[in-house]
Amino acid sequence: MTPNIDTKDLYRLPQEERRLGWILRDRAAKEGDRTFMRMGDATHSFAGTHAISTDIARGLRNLGVGSGDYVAMMLPNCTEFVLTWFAAALRNAAIVPINPQYRGFLFDAPLRETKTRGLVIHRDLAEALPTLDSKMLAQLEWVAVVGGIEGLDLPPGVNAFEFADLQVEGTDDVEIDGTYRDIHCVMYTSGTTGPSKGVLLSNAQFFSSASVFLRAVALTRDDVLFTPLPLFHGLASRLGVLPALIIGAEIVIGERFSGTRFWQQAAEASATVGHTIFSIPPVLKAQAPGPQDTAHTLRCMYNAHHDAEFETRFNVRLVEAYGMTETGLCIFTDYPDRREGSSGIVHEDYEVQLVDDFDNSVPVGELGEIVLRPKKPYITMQGYLDKPAATVEAWRNLWFHTGDIARQDADGYFYFVDRVRDRIRRRGENISSWDVENFANAHPAIAESVALPYPAPGGEDDIRLVAVLHVGKALDAQTLADWLEERMPRFMLPRYIEFTDSLPRNPASKVEKYKLVNRGLAADVWNCEAGTTSRPARER
Repeated sequence: MTPNIDTKDLYRLPQEERRLGWILRDRAAKEGDRTFMRMGDATHSFAGTHAISTDIARGLRNLGVGSGDYVAMMLPNCTEFVLTWFAAALRNAAIVPINPQYRGFLFDAPLRETKTRGLVIHRDLAEALPTLDSKMLAQLEWVAVVGGIEGLDLPPGVNAFEFADLQVEGTDDVEIDGTYRDIHCVMYTSGTTGPSKGVLLSNAQFFSSASVFLRAVALTRDDVLFTPLPLFHGLASRLGVLPALIIGAEIVIGERFSGTRFWQQAAEASATVGHTIFSIPPVLKAQAPGPQDTAHTLRCMYNAHHDAEFETRFNVRLVEAYGMTETGLCIFTDYPDRREGSSGIVHEDYEVQLVDDFDNSVPVGELGEIVLRPKKPYITMQGYLDKPAATVEAWRNLWFHTGDIARQDADGYFYFVDRVRDRIRRRGENISSWDVENFANAHPAIAESVALPYPAPGGEDDIRLVAVLHVGKALDAQTLADWLEERMPRFMLPRYIEFTDSLPRNPASKVEKYKLVNRGLAADVWNCEAGTTSRPARER
Protein backbone atom coordinates (compact mmCIF):
# COMPACT_ATOMS: atom_id res chain seq x y z
CA MET A 1 0.00 0.00 0.00
CA THR A 2 1.37 3.43 -0.92
CA PRO A 3 1.57 5.87 2.03
CA ASN A 4 -0.68 8.89 1.51
CA ILE A 5 1.63 11.67 2.69
CA ASP A 6 3.26 14.88 1.50
CA THR A 7 6.84 13.68 1.43
CA LYS A 8 8.45 17.08 0.83
CA ASP A 9 7.03 18.53 4.06
CA LEU A 10 7.39 15.42 6.20
CA TYR A 11 11.01 14.70 5.27
CA ARG A 12 12.46 18.20 5.10
CA LEU A 13 15.18 18.45 7.78
CA PRO A 14 16.66 21.95 8.32
CA GLN A 15 20.46 22.19 8.04
CA GLU A 16 20.93 23.26 11.66
CA GLU A 17 19.02 20.17 12.85
CA ARG A 18 21.19 17.71 10.96
CA ARG A 19 22.93 16.34 14.03
CA LEU A 20 22.43 12.92 15.52
CA GLY A 21 22.41 13.84 19.21
CA TRP A 22 19.23 15.87 19.37
CA ILE A 23 17.39 13.49 16.99
CA LEU A 24 18.34 10.51 19.16
CA ARG A 25 17.14 12.33 22.28
CA ASP A 26 13.93 13.44 20.59
CA ARG A 27 13.05 9.95 19.33
CA ALA A 28 13.85 8.42 22.70
CA ALA A 29 11.46 10.87 24.36
CA LYS A 30 8.68 10.45 21.79
CA GLU A 31 8.96 6.75 20.96
CA GLY A 32 10.13 5.39 24.33
CA ASP A 33 9.99 1.59 24.46
CA ARG A 34 8.90 1.13 20.84
CA THR A 35 11.32 -1.15 19.03
CA PHE A 36 13.93 0.66 16.97
CA MET A 37 16.50 -2.01 16.06
CA ARG A 38 16.48 -5.79 15.85
CA MET A 39 19.21 -8.23 14.92
CA GLY A 40 18.99 -11.90 15.78
CA ASP A 41 18.02 -12.15 19.45
CA ALA A 42 19.03 -8.55 20.20
CA THR A 43 16.28 -5.94 20.36
CA HIS A 44 16.73 -2.27 21.27
CA SER A 45 14.00 0.31 21.81
CA PHE A 46 14.43 3.96 20.93
CA ALA A 47 14.87 4.88 24.59
CA GLY A 48 17.17 1.93 25.21
CA THR A 49 19.33 2.81 22.20
CA HIS A 50 19.73 6.35 23.50
CA ALA A 51 20.57 5.15 27.01
CA ILE A 52 23.17 2.57 25.96
CA SER A 53 24.72 4.92 23.39
CA THR A 54 25.04 7.57 26.10
CA ASP A 55 26.72 5.08 28.45
CA ILE A 56 29.19 4.12 25.71
CA ALA A 57 29.78 7.80 24.99
CA ARG A 58 30.66 8.17 28.66
CA GLY A 59 33.23 5.41 28.27
CA LEU A 60 34.63 7.11 25.17
CA ARG A 61 34.89 10.37 27.09
CA ASN A 62 36.87 8.61 29.79
CA LEU A 63 39.29 7.50 27.05
CA GLY A 64 39.69 11.10 25.89
CA VAL A 65 37.45 10.94 22.81
CA GLY A 66 35.94 14.31 21.88
CA SER A 67 35.37 16.75 19.03
CA GLY A 68 37.56 16.16 16.02
CA ASP A 69 38.63 12.67 17.10
CA TYR A 70 38.11 9.47 15.12
CA VAL A 71 36.77 6.14 16.35
CA ALA A 72 37.57 3.24 14.04
CA MET A 73 35.27 0.24 13.84
CA MET A 74 36.04 -3.14 12.29
CA LEU A 75 32.83 -5.01 12.91
CA PRO A 76 30.50 -7.39 11.12
CA ASN A 77 26.82 -6.58 11.20
CA CYS A 78 25.92 -6.32 14.88
CA THR A 79 24.03 -3.94 17.14
CA GLU A 80 27.34 -2.86 18.67
CA PHE A 81 28.16 -1.19 15.36
CA VAL A 82 25.14 1.11 15.64
CA LEU A 83 25.61 1.76 19.37
CA THR A 84 29.29 2.69 18.91
CA TRP A 85 28.43 4.91 15.94
CA PHE A 86 25.79 6.77 17.93
CA ALA A 87 28.07 7.06 20.97
CA ALA A 88 30.88 8.57 18.89
CA ALA A 89 28.40 11.04 17.37
CA LEU A 90 27.31 12.07 20.86
CA ARG A 91 30.95 12.96 21.54
CA ASN A 92 31.09 14.84 18.21
CA ALA A 93 33.72 12.38 17.04
CA ALA A 94 33.77 10.84 13.56
CA ILE A 95 33.49 7.13 12.91
CA VAL A 96 35.79 5.25 10.56
CA PRO A 97 34.04 2.05 9.41
CA ILE A 98 36.60 -0.46 8.13
CA ASN A 99 35.95 -3.36 5.80
CA PRO A 100 36.04 -6.52 7.97
CA GLN A 101 38.07 -8.30 5.31
CA TYR A 102 40.94 -5.81 5.41
CA ARG A 103 44.34 -7.04 6.51
CA GLY A 104 47.86 -5.62 6.42
CA PHE A 105 48.33 -2.36 4.53
CA LEU A 106 44.62 -2.19 3.66
CA PHE A 107 43.78 -2.24 7.37
CA ASP A 108 46.67 0.07 8.17
CA ALA A 109 45.69 2.84 5.72
CA PRO A 110 42.42 4.10 7.27
CA LEU A 111 43.93 3.99 10.77
CA ARG A 112 47.04 5.84 9.64
CA GLU A 113 45.23 8.42 7.52
CA THR A 114 42.77 9.33 10.27
CA LYS A 115 45.41 9.11 13.02
CA THR A 116 42.89 7.04 14.96
CA ARG A 117 43.83 6.35 18.56
CA GLY A 118 41.04 3.90 19.34
CA LEU A 119 39.51 0.88 17.64
CA VAL A 120 36.40 -1.21 18.25
CA ILE A 121 36.82 -4.68 16.74
CA HIS A 122 34.98 -8.00 16.91
CA ARG A 123 36.85 -10.91 18.45
CA ASP A 124 36.30 -12.94 15.26
CA LEU A 125 38.29 -10.29 13.38
CA ALA A 126 41.05 -9.81 15.95
CA GLU A 127 43.37 -11.96 13.84
CA ALA A 128 43.79 -8.85 11.69
CA LEU A 129 45.58 -6.96 14.46
CA PRO A 130 48.95 -8.76 14.10
CA THR A 131 48.95 -7.86 10.39
CA LEU A 132 49.21 -4.16 11.22
CA ASP A 133 52.50 -2.32 10.99
CA SER A 134 54.24 -2.03 14.36
CA LYS A 135 54.03 1.78 14.22
CA MET A 136 50.29 1.50 13.64
CA LEU A 137 49.89 -0.80 16.63
CA ALA A 138 51.82 1.69 18.75
CA GLN A 139 49.48 4.47 17.58
CA LEU A 140 46.43 2.64 18.95
CA GLU A 141 45.94 3.68 22.56
CA TRP A 142 43.03 1.32 23.13
CA VAL A 143 41.17 -1.54 21.49
CA ALA A 144 37.66 -2.51 22.60
CA VAL A 145 36.77 -6.09 21.63
CA VAL A 146 33.15 -7.06 20.97
CA GLY A 147 32.57 -10.60 22.19
CA GLY A 148 35.28 -10.56 24.86
CA ILE A 149 39.05 -11.01 24.89
CA GLU A 150 39.36 -14.35 26.66
CA GLY A 151 41.50 -16.74 24.66
CA LEU A 152 42.61 -14.18 22.08
CA ASP A 153 46.26 -14.12 21.04
CA LEU A 154 46.75 -10.36 20.81
CA PRO A 155 49.97 -8.58 19.76
CA PRO A 156 52.20 -7.49 22.66
CA GLY A 157 51.55 -4.01 23.97
CA VAL A 158 47.97 -3.75 22.69
CA ASN A 159 45.74 -2.20 25.35
CA ALA A 160 42.68 -4.39 24.74
CA PHE A 161 39.59 -4.68 26.88
CA GLU A 162 36.07 -5.99 26.52
CA PHE A 163 33.57 -3.82 24.71
CA ALA A 164 31.19 -4.12 27.66
CA ASP A 165 33.67 -2.08 29.70
CA LEU A 166 33.01 0.91 27.44
CA GLN A 167 29.47 1.08 28.77
CA VAL A 168 29.72 3.32 31.84
CA GLU A 169 26.51 4.20 33.65
CA GLY A 170 25.98 7.66 35.07
CA THR A 171 23.77 10.72 35.13
CA ASP A 172 26.21 13.37 33.93
CA ASP A 173 25.81 14.92 30.49
CA VAL A 174 28.48 13.60 28.12
CA GLU A 175 27.12 14.93 24.84
CA ILE A 176 29.07 17.51 22.83
CA ASP A 177 26.67 19.51 20.69
CA GLY A 178 28.36 19.81 17.31
CA THR A 179 27.20 21.49 14.11
CA TYR A 180 26.03 20.28 10.70
CA ARG A 181 29.49 21.24 9.39
CA ASP A 182 31.40 18.78 11.57
CA ILE A 183 32.74 15.55 10.10
CA HIS A 184 30.42 12.67 10.96
CA CYS A 185 32.23 9.83 9.20
CA VAL A 186 35.20 8.91 7.05
CA MET A 187 33.70 6.44 4.63
CA TYR A 188 36.13 4.50 2.46
CA THR A 189 35.06 3.97 -1.13
CA SER A 190 34.44 0.40 -2.14
CA GLY A 191 37.51 0.28 -4.36
CA THR A 192 35.92 -1.39 -7.38
CA THR A 193 38.23 0.52 -9.72
CA GLY A 194 41.31 0.76 -7.53
CA PRO A 195 42.52 1.55 -4.01
CA SER A 196 39.96 2.89 -1.54
CA LYS A 197 39.90 6.59 -0.65
CA GLY A 198 38.67 8.05 2.62
CA VAL A 199 35.72 10.36 1.95
CA LEU A 200 35.09 13.09 4.53
CA LEU A 201 31.35 13.23 5.18
CA SER A 202 29.75 15.94 7.30
CA ASN A 203 26.67 15.74 9.50
CA ALA A 204 24.81 17.72 6.84
CA GLN A 205 25.64 15.19 4.13
CA PHE A 206 24.77 12.15 6.25
CA PHE A 207 21.35 13.54 7.04
CA SER A 208 20.80 14.88 3.53
CA SER A 209 21.16 11.38 2.08
CA ALA A 210 18.89 9.92 4.75
CA SER A 211 16.22 12.55 4.06
CA VAL A 212 16.24 11.86 0.31
CA PHE A 213 15.96 8.11 0.98
CA LEU A 214 12.89 8.76 3.12
CA ARG A 215 11.22 10.39 0.12
CA ALA A 216 12.42 7.76 -2.36
CA VAL A 217 10.60 4.96 -0.48
CA ALA A 218 8.06 7.09 1.49
CA LEU A 219 9.23 5.55 4.75
CA THR A 220 6.84 6.11 7.65
CA ARG A 221 6.78 5.44 11.37
CA ASP A 222 4.75 2.30 10.69
CA ASP A 223 7.29 0.74 8.32
CA VAL A 224 9.82 -1.99 9.09
CA LEU A 225 13.03 -1.72 7.07
CA PHE A 226 15.05 -4.90 6.47
CA THR A 227 18.69 -4.68 5.43
CA PRO A 228 21.00 -7.68 4.89
CA LEU A 229 23.74 -5.36 3.61
CA PRO A 230 26.96 -4.56 5.54
CA LEU A 231 26.70 -1.71 8.03
CA PHE A 232 30.19 -0.46 7.22
CA HIS A 233 28.77 0.39 3.81
CA GLY A 234 26.73 3.58 3.38
CA LEU A 235 23.50 2.01 2.15
CA ALA A 236 22.77 0.04 5.33
CA SER A 237 23.89 2.83 7.66
CA ARG A 238 23.02 6.28 6.34
CA LEU A 239 20.25 4.97 4.06
CA GLY A 240 18.96 2.44 6.57
CA VAL A 241 19.62 2.93 10.26
CA LEU A 242 19.62 6.72 10.08
CA PRO A 243 16.36 7.26 8.16
CA ALA A 244 14.63 4.73 10.42
CA LEU A 245 15.78 6.77 13.41
CA ILE A 246 14.68 10.07 11.85
CA ILE A 247 11.16 8.92 11.07
CA GLY A 248 10.68 6.60 14.07
CA ALA A 249 10.53 3.37 12.01
CA GLU A 250 11.93 -0.04 12.93
CA ILE A 251 15.02 -1.52 11.30
CA VAL A 252 15.88 -5.21 11.18
CA ILE A 253 19.51 -5.99 10.38
CA GLY A 254 20.50 -9.27 8.79
CA GLU A 255 23.87 -10.86 9.38
CA ARG A 256 24.59 -10.96 5.65
CA PHE A 257 22.79 -11.31 2.34
CA SER A 258 21.65 -14.82 1.43
CA GLY A 259 20.01 -15.55 -1.90
CA THR A 260 18.33 -18.65 -0.55
CA ARG A 261 17.08 -17.06 2.69
CA PHE A 262 16.33 -13.45 1.72
CA TRP A 263 12.55 -13.81 1.40
CA GLN A 264 12.31 -15.91 4.54
CA GLN A 265 14.29 -13.32 6.49
CA ALA A 266 12.14 -10.48 5.14
CA ALA A 267 8.99 -12.37 6.09
CA GLU A 268 10.28 -13.14 9.60
CA ALA A 269 11.09 -9.45 10.03
CA SER A 270 7.56 -8.44 8.89
CA ALA A 271 9.44 -5.97 6.72
CA THR A 272 7.66 -3.52 4.44
CA VAL A 273 10.77 -1.98 2.85
CA GLY A 274 13.90 -3.90 1.89
CA HIS A 275 17.43 -3.06 0.85
CA THR A 276 18.98 -4.41 -2.30
CA ILE A 277 21.75 -3.52 -4.74
CA PHE A 278 21.85 -4.00 -8.50
CA SER A 279 23.53 -7.42 -8.30
CA ILE A 280 20.95 -8.93 -5.92
CA PRO A 281 17.76 -9.18 -8.07
CA PRO A 282 19.46 -11.52 -10.61
CA VAL A 283 20.57 -13.74 -7.71
CA LEU A 284 17.02 -13.88 -6.34
CA LYS A 285 15.54 -14.57 -9.77
CA ALA A 286 17.94 -17.47 -10.19
CA GLN A 287 16.41 -19.26 -7.19
CA ALA A 288 13.76 -21.90 -7.86
CA PRO A 289 10.23 -20.41 -7.74
CA GLY A 290 8.18 -21.28 -4.68
CA PRO A 291 5.68 -20.00 -2.12
CA GLN A 292 8.44 -17.95 -0.45
CA ASP A 293 8.40 -15.62 -3.46
CA THR A 294 5.31 -13.82 -2.21
CA ALA A 295 5.11 -14.93 1.43
CA HIS A 296 6.35 -11.56 2.62
CA THR A 297 5.04 -8.07 3.31
CA LEU A 298 7.60 -6.02 1.36
CA ARG A 299 6.05 -3.21 -0.68
CA CYS A 300 9.34 -1.96 -2.18
CA MET A 301 13.06 -2.66 -2.41
CA TYR A 302 15.77 -0.03 -2.81
CA ASN A 303 18.08 0.31 -4.94
CA ALA A 304 17.77 -1.54 -8.26
CA HIS A 305 16.88 -1.06 -11.92
CA HIS A 306 13.26 -1.58 -12.89
CA ASP A 307 12.56 -5.23 -13.74
CA ALA A 308 8.93 -6.02 -14.60
CA GLU A 309 9.52 -9.78 -14.43
CA PHE A 310 11.02 -9.47 -10.94
CA GLU A 311 8.21 -7.23 -9.70
CA THR A 312 5.52 -9.58 -10.99
CA ARG A 313 7.09 -12.74 -9.61
CA PHE A 314 7.88 -11.34 -6.16
CA ASN A 315 5.02 -8.83 -5.87
CA VAL A 316 7.31 -6.01 -4.84
CA ARG A 317 8.27 -2.67 -6.37
CA LEU A 318 11.90 -1.91 -7.23
CA VAL A 319 13.00 1.65 -6.48
CA GLU A 320 15.95 3.27 -8.22
CA ALA A 321 17.87 6.42 -7.36
CA TYR A 322 21.37 7.72 -8.02
CA GLY A 323 24.11 8.86 -5.70
CA MET A 324 27.67 8.19 -4.58
CA THR A 325 29.54 8.12 -1.30
CA GLU A 326 31.02 11.49 -2.27
CA THR A 327 27.77 13.16 -3.33
CA GLY A 328 24.92 11.65 -1.38
CA LEU A 329 21.60 11.00 -3.13
CA CYS A 330 21.06 13.63 -5.81
CA ILE A 331 18.81 11.98 -8.43
CA PHE A 332 15.55 10.28 -7.39
CA THR A 333 11.76 10.44 -7.61
CA ASP A 334 9.25 10.80 -4.81
CA TYR A 335 7.62 7.44 -4.15
CA PRO A 336 5.64 6.03 -5.90
CA ASP A 337 6.45 8.18 -8.97
CA ARG A 338 8.97 6.82 -11.43
CA ARG A 339 9.85 6.54 -15.09
CA GLU A 340 10.83 2.99 -15.97
CA GLY A 341 14.54 2.62 -16.62
CA SER A 342 15.35 6.00 -15.09
CA SER A 343 17.14 6.87 -11.86
CA GLY A 344 14.89 9.90 -11.54
CA ILE A 345 15.18 13.68 -11.66
CA VAL A 346 17.52 16.09 -9.89
CA HIS A 347 16.85 16.74 -6.21
CA GLU A 348 16.13 20.41 -5.52
CA ASP A 349 19.32 20.78 -3.42
CA TYR A 350 21.63 20.03 -6.39
CA GLU A 351 22.61 21.16 -9.85
CA VAL A 352 23.38 18.29 -12.23
CA GLN A 353 24.46 18.26 -15.86
CA LEU A 354 25.98 15.86 -18.37
CA VAL A 355 29.28 16.84 -20.02
CA ASP A 356 31.67 15.58 -22.67
CA ASP A 357 35.38 14.88 -22.25
CA PHE A 358 36.09 18.64 -22.24
CA ASP A 359 33.36 19.48 -19.68
CA ASN A 360 31.01 20.97 -22.25
CA SER A 361 27.31 20.23 -21.73
CA VAL A 362 25.93 17.60 -24.11
CA PRO A 363 22.56 17.92 -25.88
CA VAL A 364 19.48 16.20 -24.50
CA GLY A 365 19.50 12.51 -25.33
CA GLU A 366 23.26 12.23 -25.75
CA LEU A 367 25.64 10.44 -23.39
CA GLY A 368 27.74 12.45 -20.97
CA GLU A 369 29.46 12.24 -17.61
CA ILE A 370 27.35 13.17 -14.61
CA VAL A 371 28.76 16.24 -12.87
CA LEU A 372 27.10 18.07 -10.02
CA ARG A 373 27.40 20.69 -7.34
CA PRO A 374 25.31 21.44 -4.24
CA LYS A 375 23.01 24.39 -3.67
CA LYS A 376 23.35 24.00 0.11
CA PRO A 377 26.63 23.95 2.07
CA TYR A 378 28.27 20.76 3.30
CA ILE A 379 25.89 18.27 1.64
CA THR A 380 28.64 16.80 -0.54
CA MET A 381 31.98 15.41 0.54
CA GLN A 382 34.52 17.68 2.21
CA GLY A 383 37.35 16.04 0.29
CA TYR A 384 39.37 12.84 0.10
CA LEU A 385 41.36 12.46 3.30
CA ASP A 386 45.07 13.18 2.76
CA LYS A 387 44.56 13.18 -1.02
CA PRO A 388 44.38 16.84 -2.08
CA ALA A 389 45.30 16.13 -5.70
CA ALA A 390 42.49 13.58 -6.04
CA THR A 391 40.08 16.05 -4.43
CA VAL A 392 41.02 18.85 -6.85
CA GLU A 393 40.81 16.48 -9.81
CA ALA A 394 37.32 15.31 -8.79
CA TRP A 395 36.13 18.92 -8.38
CA ARG A 396 37.76 20.32 -11.54
CA ASN A 397 35.98 23.28 -13.13
CA LEU A 398 33.96 23.67 -9.92
CA TRP A 399 31.84 20.56 -10.61
CA PHE A 400 32.18 17.20 -8.93
CA HIS A 401 32.93 14.59 -11.59
CA THR A 402 31.23 11.31 -10.76
CA GLY A 403 32.88 9.15 -13.38
CA ASP A 404 29.42 7.87 -14.38
CA ILE A 405 27.90 8.07 -17.85
CA ALA A 406 24.20 8.81 -18.32
CA ARG A 407 21.72 10.34 -20.72
CA GLN A 408 18.84 12.69 -19.96
CA ASP A 409 15.47 12.88 -21.68
CA ALA A 410 13.51 16.02 -22.53
CA ASP A 411 11.57 15.82 -19.26
CA GLY A 412 14.71 15.85 -17.12
CA TYR A 413 14.85 12.14 -16.25
CA PHE A 414 18.33 10.60 -16.03
CA TYR A 415 19.25 7.13 -17.27
CA PHE A 416 22.46 5.60 -15.91
CA VAL A 417 24.54 3.95 -18.61
CA ASP A 418 28.02 3.07 -17.35
CA ARG A 419 31.12 4.03 -15.46
CA VAL A 420 33.55 6.17 -17.48
CA ARG A 421 36.28 3.62 -16.83
CA ASP A 422 33.96 0.82 -18.00
CA ARG A 423 33.08 2.53 -21.26
CA ILE A 424 34.47 0.70 -24.28
CA ARG A 425 35.64 2.53 -27.41
CA ARG A 426 35.51 0.31 -30.47
CA ARG A 427 35.53 1.12 -34.18
CA GLY A 428 34.56 4.71 -33.49
CA GLU A 429 31.65 3.74 -31.26
CA ASN A 430 31.30 4.28 -27.52
CA ILE A 431 29.93 1.03 -26.10
CA SER A 432 28.27 0.63 -22.74
CA SER A 433 29.47 -2.43 -20.84
CA TRP A 434 26.01 -2.46 -19.25
CA ASP A 435 24.40 -2.92 -22.69
CA VAL A 436 26.73 -5.79 -23.57
CA GLU A 437 26.03 -7.44 -20.23
CA ASN A 438 22.28 -7.10 -20.71
CA PHE A 439 22.47 -8.90 -24.04
CA ALA A 440 24.57 -11.71 -22.55
CA ASN A 441 22.47 -12.03 -19.40
CA ALA A 442 19.39 -12.65 -21.53
CA HIS A 443 20.78 -16.08 -22.45
CA PRO A 444 18.93 -18.66 -20.32
CA ALA A 445 22.16 -20.39 -19.26
CA ILE A 446 23.90 -17.24 -18.00
CA ALA A 447 23.42 -16.10 -14.40
CA GLU A 448 25.50 -12.94 -14.71
CA SER A 449 28.32 -11.46 -16.75
CA VAL A 450 30.67 -8.49 -17.03
CA ALA A 451 31.96 -6.80 -20.16
CA LEU A 452 35.44 -5.32 -20.07
CA PRO A 453 37.62 -3.37 -22.48
CA TYR A 454 40.68 -5.20 -23.75
CA PRO A 455 43.44 -3.19 -25.48
CA ALA A 456 43.34 -3.30 -29.27
CA PRO A 457 45.61 -1.69 -31.89
CA GLY A 458 45.13 1.99 -32.64
CA GLY A 459 44.25 2.97 -29.09
CA GLU A 460 40.84 1.33 -29.29
CA ASP A 461 39.34 -1.58 -27.36
CA ASP A 462 38.18 -5.09 -27.99
CA ILE A 463 35.37 -6.45 -25.85
CA ARG A 464 35.98 -9.18 -23.32
CA LEU A 465 32.97 -10.98 -21.83
CA VAL A 466 33.33 -12.94 -18.58
CA ALA A 467 30.23 -15.00 -17.74
CA VAL A 468 28.93 -17.13 -14.87
CA LEU A 469 26.46 -19.91 -15.68
CA HIS A 470 23.39 -20.94 -13.75
CA VAL A 471 23.99 -24.07 -11.68
CA GLY A 472 23.18 -27.14 -13.75
CA LYS A 473 23.45 -25.33 -17.09
CA ALA A 474 25.98 -26.03 -19.85
CA LEU A 475 27.19 -23.65 -22.54
CA ASP A 476 30.26 -23.34 -24.76
CA ALA A 477 31.74 -20.10 -25.98
CA GLN A 478 31.10 -20.72 -29.68
CA THR A 479 27.42 -21.38 -29.03
CA LEU A 480 27.17 -18.20 -26.98
CA ALA A 481 29.00 -16.21 -29.64
CA ASP A 482 26.59 -17.45 -32.32
CA TRP A 483 23.60 -16.65 -30.09
CA LEU A 484 24.85 -13.11 -29.45
CA GLU A 485 25.59 -12.52 -33.13
CA GLU A 486 21.91 -13.03 -33.94
CA ARG A 487 20.87 -10.38 -31.40
CA MET A 488 23.57 -7.72 -31.00
CA PRO A 489 24.88 -4.92 -33.21
CA ARG A 490 28.04 -6.15 -34.84
CA PHE A 491 30.25 -3.45 -33.30
CA MET A 492 29.13 -4.61 -29.81
CA LEU A 493 29.97 -8.31 -30.22
CA PRO A 494 32.64 -9.53 -27.79
CA ARG A 495 35.90 -10.73 -29.25
CA TYR A 496 36.86 -12.69 -26.15
CA ILE A 497 34.55 -14.96 -24.15
CA GLU A 498 35.45 -16.82 -21.00
CA PHE A 499 33.57 -18.52 -18.19
CA THR A 500 34.22 -18.46 -14.47
CA ASP A 501 32.56 -19.98 -11.42
CA SER A 502 32.12 -16.59 -9.74
CA LEU A 503 32.96 -12.92 -10.17
CA PRO A 504 35.25 -11.16 -7.69
CA ARG A 505 33.23 -8.96 -5.34
CA ASN A 506 33.90 -6.64 -2.47
CA PRO A 507 31.96 -7.08 0.81
CA ALA A 508 29.27 -4.74 -0.53
CA SER A 509 28.71 -7.32 -3.32
CA LYS A 510 29.92 -4.95 -6.04
CA VAL A 511 31.85 -6.68 -8.82
CA GLU A 512 35.52 -5.70 -8.74
CA LYS A 513 36.10 -5.39 -12.46
CA TYR A 514 39.64 -4.13 -11.98
CA LYS A 515 40.63 -7.53 -10.59
CA LEU A 516 39.46 -9.20 -13.78
CA VAL A 517 41.37 -6.60 -15.80
CA ASN A 518 44.52 -7.15 -13.74
CA ARG A 519 44.12 -10.92 -14.05
CA GLY A 520 44.18 -10.69 -17.86
CA LEU A 521 42.68 -13.12 -20.32
CA ALA A 522 42.20 -16.69 -19.13
CA ALA A 523 44.50 -19.27 -20.71
CA ASP A 524 41.50 -20.98 -22.32
CA VAL A 525 39.66 -17.83 -23.38
CA TRP A 526 37.67 -18.15 -26.62
CA ASN A 527 38.82 -15.78 -29.34
CA CYS A 528 35.71 -15.26 -31.44
CA GLU A 529 37.64 -13.87 -34.42
CA ALA A 530 40.11 -16.76 -34.49
CA GLY A 531 37.50 -19.34 -33.44
CA THR A 532 39.94 -21.11 -31.13
CA THR A 533 40.09 -22.22 -27.52
CA SER A 534 41.05 -25.34 -25.60
CA ARG A 535 38.06 -25.02 -23.31
CA PRO A 536 35.33 -27.70 -23.51
CA ALA A 537 31.65 -26.91 -22.94
CA ARG A 538 31.31 -25.32 -19.53
CA GLU A 539 28.90 -26.89 -17.05
CA ARG A 540 27.81 -26.05 -13.53
